[in-house]
Amino acid sequence: MKSATSKFSSLAIAILLAQGGLSAQDDGYQKAGNNNNNNYATPADQGQAPNNEEDDEDALRGGNFVIGSGVGYVNSVTTIQIDNGSTVQKGGNTGYQLHLTPTIGYFVARNFVLGLGMDYLVSSSKDNSDNTAGSPSTSDTKLLFGPYARLYFPFAGDQALFLGGVYGYGKSETEISDGTDSQLAKTQLMTFGIGPGYSIFSHGRVSLETQVKYNYGISRNDLRVDTGNQTTRTKTQAWDFVVGLHFYFSRNR
Repeated sequence: MKSATSKFSSLAIAILLAQGGLSAQDDGYQKAGNNNNNNYATPADQGQAPNNEEDDEDALRGGNFVIGSGVGYVNSVTTIQIDNGSTVQKGGNTGYQLHLTPTIGYFVARNFVLGLGMDYLVSSSKDNSDNTAGSPSTSDTKLLFGPYARLYFPFAGDQALFLGGVYGYGKSETEISDGTDSQLAKTQLMTFGIGPGYSIFSHGRVSLETQVKYNYGISRNDLRVDTGNQTTRTKTQAWDFVVGLHFYFSRNR
């Protein structure tokens, strides 16, 4: 009986020692795990500011909307052909334009946006040919609508280069004066523009941008004058410099 009791006591002691070893081993694992967690602590846990790179690039995420506007200045060179039925005159002019371009767009994919825009232009030009008497001057107001597209190339977290293209169609009212008489003409026109730009972002929600754009425009004007119908076809090439401000948002925010 004493022998059985002694064996039972020895077995109980062995079990208690084994449990103590397992408990110590678990404590060691927990301490190691805590050390590993400290190695992978977040910037906030370490007292550092979080990285804003993802927030800055979030503006260009697919599914976002963008609204904004730009103000531009244009230097233009225009060639004009006037057909009076019996004679054809060729000439041209140089001038400038100021324009306002509000837009709204949707990111169909990351870094790629499609949208619609309006372009309101005010311009003035002067004839630089010898085909007409005097030095006629022209003032224009144009209102164009059309689609646009942009492809962004982000870098440095809060900046991006982009390539943008735009098409516009609209009507204009033109006052033509030769110093003694003036006429009002209504014109239909189309424009195409493309060029590179640069954007810098703030908190992934606002961007300030600049763009240099090459524009090509075609217009046709039918005007009734004293001698009959007069058709004027105008082709314009221009370099456009635009500064704008844009706001980015999503349906989830």
